[in-house]
Amino acid sequence: MMTRFNTSGKSRHVRGYSFVVMAMAFAACGPKQPEWTTLKGDAQGTTFTITYLDSAQRDLSAQVDSLFRVIDRSLSLWDSTSTITHFNASADSMVTSDRHFQVVLALSRQQWNATEGAFDPTVLPLVRAWGLGKKGKAELDTTAVDSLMRCVGMPRIRIPDSWERPNATAPLTFQKASPGVQFDPNGIAQGYTVDMLALLLRQRGMERFMVEVGGEVRTSGLNARNGEWTIQIDKPVDGDEHEQQVVVPLRDRALATSGNYRKFIEIGGKRYGHTIDPRTGRPAMNALLSASVIADDCATADALGTALMVMGPETAKQWLMQHPDVEAYLITDDGQGGFSIWQTADWPVSTSK
Repeated sequence: MMTRFNTSGKSRHVRGYSFVVMAMAFAACGPKQPEWTTLKGDAQGTTFTITYLDSAQRDLSAQVDSLFRVIDRSLSLWDSTSTITHFNASADSMVTSDRHFQVVLALSRQQWNATEGAFDPTVLPLVRAWGLGKKGKAELDTTAVDSLMRCVGMPRIRIPDSWERPNATAPLTFQKASPGVQFDPNGIAQGYTVDMLALLLRQRGMERFMVEVGGEVRTSGLNARNGEWTIQIDKPVDGDEHEQQVVVPLRDRALATSGNYRKFIEIGGKRYGHTIDPRTGRPAMNALLSASVIADDCATADALGTALMVMGPETAKQWLMQHPDVEAYLITDDGQGGFSIWQTADWPVSTSK
């Protein structure tokens, strides 16, 4: 089964949902076989596709819809009632029993540590200052951007050590170093959503499935043709077309891709990518066009893809060589109108166009 997805960039608006259920029977004769079901729709400002094999032939669209809504109520910056919105508006602390918020914040701190600050979701004030937030393009003010650096850094949010505990319903207190500290979950939330959808399927006994939200993917078992799932990574080119760069076989792993080539702003005729470098307070201006990461879970792959884009090609390569457990595929501008490719030693054998 060949599945094509756009794996560059992430949309941020939250829209309504629509679901299409398609059952595909692959047995021509003999006893009735389990059927493959595909759910498709719109969520989190993008599209999703979920394909699974279920002997009970259940339609899980209602459960999927409910999970999307629960995560949006927790992590959506565009929901004025969400947990993340209340946290960002708080002066110094917030008490919450919202488990999705608790886990995503803690996972973000782990990835901040792992990437030495390259992944840092506290960049939200900078994102807005550079005109990359929901209010649209802002006028660049270097002095203002520099002053906002005082609000950036995951250590400015105190996360209770007890977040990872048996009692997952107890409220916890999250403290901010100053009122200006804000959290932007968009660099990890979509991957986390994929993981939660995969968990939903596993809890209902599914062992063979593919979950994709906005190009972030997680697979389990074999596809309908008893082979590995195959996921397309796009060439880093402008426009809405999705030209194949490479196809990646994926089984029991997650894949996420970050890229700046379709999402940028222009100030004074100069393009700035949507990835902010939390270490400088400015857009990450480097030759890395696309970073794809394979990991055991999609939240990790999502966060690391963002971090690699911040690092740039040379630092990213050095980091990856020091972390052989991470598999990555980097596409870099070669300075001559073309691309250069670099991949880790264990990147799966793939098929180019």
